[in-house]
Amino acid sequence: MTTERRKTVLVIAGEFPPIKTIGRIRSAKLVVHLPVNGWRPIVLTVDRPELYDAGLEGEIPPGAQVYRAPYPDLEETIIARLKALLGRTASPAAPDGRPDRSAVQPREEGGGREAASSGGWVDKGSHLLKALIRHWLQIPDGYAGWARGALPLAREICRKHQVDLVYTSLPPFSAARIGYRLRRELGIPWVVDYRDLWYGDVLREWLHPLRSRLELAMERRLMKAADVIITVSEQKTAFVRDLIPGANARFETLTNGYDSELYEPLLAEPRVTDDIVDFTYTGRLFKNRRGYAFAEALGQLVGDRPDLKERVRVHILGGVAPEIRAEYQEILDRYDISRMYDFRGDVAYREAMRAQVQTDYLLLIVDTGETSSGVIPGKLFEYVAAGRPILALTDPGATQEIIERGGLGWVVPTESVIQCREMLARLLADGQPREPIRDEHYLGQFNRKRLAQRFAAILDQTIGPR
Repeated sequence: MTTERRKTVLVIAGEFPPIKTIGRIRSAKLVVHLPVNGWRPIVLTVDRPELYDAGLEGEIPPGAQVYRAPYPDLEETIIARLKALLGRTASPAAPDGRPDRSAVQPREEGGGREAASSGGWVDKGSHLLKALIRHWLQIPDGYAGWARGALPLAREICRKHQVDLVYTSLPPFSAARIGYRLRRELGIPWVVDYRDLWYGDVLREWLHPLRSRLELAMERRLMKAADVIITVSEQKTAFVRDLIPGANARFETLTNGYDSELYEPLLAEPRVTDDIVDFTYTGRLFKNRRGYAFAEALGQLVGDRPDLKERVRVHILGGVAPEIRAEYQEILDRYDISRMYDFRGDVAYREAMRAQVQTDYLLLIVDTGETSSGVIPGKLFEYVAAGRPILALTDPGATQEIIERGGLGWVVPTESVIQCREMLARLLADGQPREPIRDEHYLGQFNRKRLAQRFAAILDQTIGPR
């Protein structure tokens, strides 16, 4: 009696544990759940120790085969060579072996004073060069060099492990080049998964129109080789389908999801209750994700109810872009509510999870922009698992629908100070946090195990009978 060889999928993911980004979770959870659904995953990812969080090593299932290809930092290389050419040397390496970017020291020999005096224009020049590299050389993103270097390794993996299907998670969008080449060269079916849009994404509106057109042409060329294209919302699926005329791919929608078992130990801990009403946001604030309306609304409400200064705290757990932090400070100073805000910066993932479970309200801030109706932050599903009420700043679309249909909390338009203030007044009226009535049956469709079953079915349909 013969045993059929197990189906093998090559998972190409630029974001994978222990890299601490929200984008790692989708691919990592698929790798966890695929084996029980008949698929053996093999991972090809990036080797970037400077982004690792040791606490996330446990997200890689025991026995999982993970290949890591080096990440050549084009910006770092060019800038280092430029400074060496101009008589500037990089600082000694940090303990982990990477250059310390905090300072660049002039050489002592051969006129140190002159070298030092040139530092101003050298630094300005390097700043301009960095902008040039980011805008016009790193296309479609900073992972282009990684994708080129990882392709030979991907070919080797496919042959060695008899890969049946290639799956690429985007972004980074450079990963699409690997899947495209494997599809063309080896004929292996290719599934593309858009966690975020490529062309038209709300966080890529800074791109020059010429570069956007170049990337659109690149995206269309690559995607016409795909067998299946997945996105995380119906709105995004419709957008990509319209974007790629003549595509041969089958289009599917597979949302992100939550892991109830991951939060069970934290939910078993007693919640700390006091007279303070806490709002907690766990994530980054940058580009089109800002949340100023909440700060403005809280400031205006405090003007009418000064007692709230002692009764409300807002905790921001995650990186905040400098320009956004400066704008926040201007708002907080104007209303004299700085002490109500706690900007804690990046924290360990486990600490962020515990904060989600312990807070009174979870604050969700969604990106603004033309295609924001299709944005469903992965953070939303963490919040679902955490079980606390959500106050979301989001424009009409997929996120609002899930929150309202799931009974998860309340929604106000992203930039409406008036509506945010009205909602805050309601939530803080009696001093006790409100608890919405969740629809667990509706929310069950977002359970990660059920999503993995659907994903495996998509893969099965793609390769057909064996």
